[in-house]
Amino acid sequence: MNWIHDLLLQSAAHLKPYTAQLAVALVATLLVIYGDSINKTVRLLVRPYPFILRISAFVVLCTLGYGALTVWGASQLKMLMASLPDVYLAPVVLLAFIILGVLAERYHKN
Repeated sequence: MNWIHDLLLQSAAHLKPYTAQLAVALVATLLVIYGDSINKTVRLLVRPYPFILRISAFVVLCTLGYGALTVWGASQLKMLMASLPDVYLAPVVLLAFIILGVLAERYHKN
């Protein structure tokens, strides 16, 4: 069983320098999965307003909303991953990507 522990520690050593990129990938994937629903909701909310306001709402949503959410969410996720013990980093990252894959599969089937 010591070899599993060593393998997990080696995996963490390889992943640690890339926690920022992993965090951005996870947040961006979530936004790709649920972005369409967010856009539809905003579209329904701004439907009664004039064209210029509708366009402005989507510009703000895409630039400030999604951009800020990506930056803030990735920062929070990076801090969370940095706080994990090394032995748990690789399994947590792998599990997170598996969960996102399942969410994407199920969400886009509907």
